[in-house]
Amino acid sequence: MRKRIAGLGFHLLFILPVLGFLLSLVNLRSKTSAFVYVVFAMIFGYAISFSNTSADSYRYAQAFANFDNNISFSRITAMYQNGELRDMYRLLLFYIVSLISNNPKVLYAFAGGIYGVFSYLSLRIFVKERGARFDNNVIILAIIFFTFISLTNINGFRFHTGSVVLFYSLYKCIIQKKIIWVIGIIITPLFHYGFIIIAPVFVLYKLSEGNFYNKKGIHPILYYTFILTFLASWVLTTNSINLGFLTQSDLISGAVGERLEYINSSEVGSLVDNRRESSFFLSVQKYFDYGIKIYVFVVVIFMYKSINKMTVNKANYTRLLAFVLFFYSIAFVASSVPSGGRFLNIAHLFMILLLGKLYAVDKGIKIKKLILWSLPVFSFSILFINIMAPILVLSPTFWYANVGWIILEGISQFSP
Repeated sequence: MRKRIAGLGFHLLFILPVLGFLLSLVNLRSKTSAFVYVVFAMIFGYAISFSNTSADSYRYAQAFANFDNNISFSRITAMYQNGELRDMYRLLLFYIVSLISNNPKVLYAFAGGIYGVFSYLSLRIFVKERGARFDNNVIILAIIFFTFISLTNINGFRFHTGSVVLFYSLYKCIIQKKIIWVIGIIITPLFHYGFIIIAPVFVLYKLSEGNFYNKKGIHPILYYTFILTFLASWVLTTNSINLGFLTQSDLISGAVGERLEYINSSEVGSLVDNRRESSFFLSVQKYFDYGIKIYVFVVVIFMYKSINKMTVNKANYTRLLAFVLFFYSIAFVASSVPSGGRFLNIAHLFMILLLGKLYAVDKGIKIKKLILWSLPVFSFSILFINIMAPILVLSPTFWYANVGWIILEGISQFSP
């Protein structure tokens, strides 16, 4: 039955893309669904209207319009190596797409396709780890998991593509122990400079992970570090952690170093705090973020105790739990730096993954209640990322038009 529904999604993709995409989610394991997912991501990117001046897509479209494609691939690489660029991904994408089109919608179709591949692969990980059990609680977890790898993130493709690449690479390298994927971790700063500090931390974790857990369970130091960083995150003010030593010691220099110095400055810290106080949206989001943080703490403690009580082979659960504790410990501290809170969203993916994995074997009422509570806790993120943001950035025709109509609208919008 699921295969038939997914097959119907393939045919509807070109008539009503949104409906075709939703139907394809019924059977994510099929190759047909993989195709629909990635192509829909490309359509999604192409359908961005560039009318919202506050969106990343608007700025990227303006930059692409002014891009000089006489620059070569080797020149872009040299500029990055010389410290003239913060990262490479955006400019490389500009260069490749400019060889065939000057339409920013084509640029975003390419960006959507690349993001879509890793978003799909990440969703497949959730499908694998949640096991054969399927009910309303699994659907809730799936919605939350998808929210943090949502196709809406194509709007700001630099950081978010780096995020899904990092998530997938971390899972492959650390959870599945496929060391080749350390390359995926290392290259994430090429997508966005923000990963330049955190990527080496995960490489170090991989090299020393045996110190954090063993067959018996989690090392107490890791557990209490998680608790201490959680508590510290409530008192750390914006930019209370000085990253100046990284630039002063020339560990990070050039355009990246200058950007980190600026973001870590008291000027930006004051600006961020003022925005939070003056913006109704950010004020509401702040309280939901508080709720998410408390929820994460409660759930992680619950999972820690549950895994400790396991009498069967718990090696896979312990490995994933250790990394969840480590990731949150880093992310809690990083959230005190402007934009550092985005790393919490990647940590949430691993937490939801482990919660789903536990739910596959735990029949207790406590885990069901915790999963049910996740819906109101993450409701702001779910509604904004999956509904409000797409409405703001996408062309209205995306919701009801066929692929041909969407393509022609994009051509006419940017025709000479």
